[in-house]
Amino acid sequence: MNSEMSYRQKADQSIRDLLLEFECQPILFVGSGLSRRYFSAPNWRELLRDIFKYLPDGEVRFEYYRQKLRDNPVEIGSALADLIFEWAWGDGREQFPHEFFSSNVNKSCFMKFLACRHLHDMTPELSDLKSKFENEISALSSIKPHAIITTNYDLFLEQVFDGYEPITGQTILKYNTNSFGEIFHIHGDISDPSSIVLTQEDYDDWAEKKKYVSAKLLTYFAEHPVFIFGYGLGDSNVKEIMKDIGELVADETGLIPNVYQVVWHPNEVEKHPPDQAIFSFDGKEYRTRAIHTNDLKWVFSALKSQSALTSINPKLVRALAARTMKLIRHDIPSGSVEVNYDVLERVAERQDELPTLLGISSVNNTNQTHPYTLTQVAKRLGFSHWSAVGKLINRIRDETGIDLRSTDNQYHCKIKTGTKESSSTRKWSHEAVDLLSLIQEGRPYQVNI
Repeated sequence: MNSEMSYRQKADQSIRDLLLEFECQPILFVGSGLSRRYFSAPNWRELLRDIFKYLPDGEVRFEYYRQKLRDNPVEIGSALADLIFEWAWGDGREQFPHEFFSSNVNKSCFMKFLACRHLHDMTPELSDLKSKFENEISALSSIKPHAIITTNYDLFLEQVFDGYEPITGQTILKYNTNSFGEIFHIHGDISDPSSIVLTQEDYDDWAEKKKYVSAKLLTYFAEHPVFIFGYGLGDSNVKEIMKDIGELVADETGLIPNVYQVVWHPNEVEKHPPDQAIFSFDGKEYRTRAIHTNDLKWVFSALKSQSALTSINPKLVRALAARTMKLIRHDIPSGSVEVNYDVLERVAERQDELPTLLGISSVNNTNQTHPYTLTQVAKRLGFSHWSAVGKLINRIRDETGIDLRSTDNQYHCKIKTGTKESSSTRKWSHEAVDLLSLIQEGRPYQVNI
């Protein structure tokens, strides 16, 4: 248990360090494993099997086509589209909308309609999962990611991240990625059956668009921490996207340093799991960082927003970002608005001017800026008792003449908790943890009060 907690503490610290380095919300790259966890959503082959069941002797025919087509899901999907098409124009006609029976509609629409209906019917309401997953899903929703990228067809994530907007199909290529609060369904979603990728024709079309989608999303991957959930280490969806991103942002060793793959273990995690995930594509090797866990809640909690984003409406942020971009790119250059350049210069020079201009108040909440007790700081540094941290603080005092505990500062503050003079508690910041970590490791440090 101690080694497991030690690994978890180090992983937790590495996540928070990455978020501090980038100073922005993470991007989540989410696969079917997450939907599978919460409501037993089918994987790719299971979805095809479930659609086969609509046909007479469907389960037997599914196994036949698995064998005939070497268990290739793309080829099975194409064969199934033909079978469902023939059935729809015969005994299955009553299962489908009448507008599908037109030469203007692709014949795969019948299979995709069944797939979307099946996923819609099995996706639960969030309230139905409260008893089993309430704490975990609450931690997930509290992350407030900048955006989510997913190959999932279902709309479960839209329930978890209230106010986030689904973007799917051709819309992705036209979308302004300078915004906030979107869920990009890069393989389509059930709200538009024609958008989902299930047949060989679909995948050929996706292969053509994939480079453009990757390029469109490159800013996200280059400028944000990225965390991959719900995909296996060898998943082709991840490998293809990571290959395109790796060509542009990987270092000389092939490491994509701001990307973490979260590897799920149904049972206990080994004592020293590998800290990187390695995959090859077209003979070239790429690597991401890796986190191994059998408990997602602590990972979600480490990613949780430490800012006022916990209460803000993503729609408001999205609208504000869109209006700001239009103002900068069109309205001001075209002269369609009057510009007060004195105000703009103050905004450019002082970071507190823009929130004031937009009617936003800066948050000054001690629980956000200084969230740790000394015992919690000790745990983050791997100590079993707070006294070890006290020694590091005393060392700073002896070496610099600065006692962090003597004033309220960016590292420490003293909070009044009652009416008595002695009723108070001391809280410590992320910056304090970083500073004490440098001293613990024997590295150079500087105190900025």
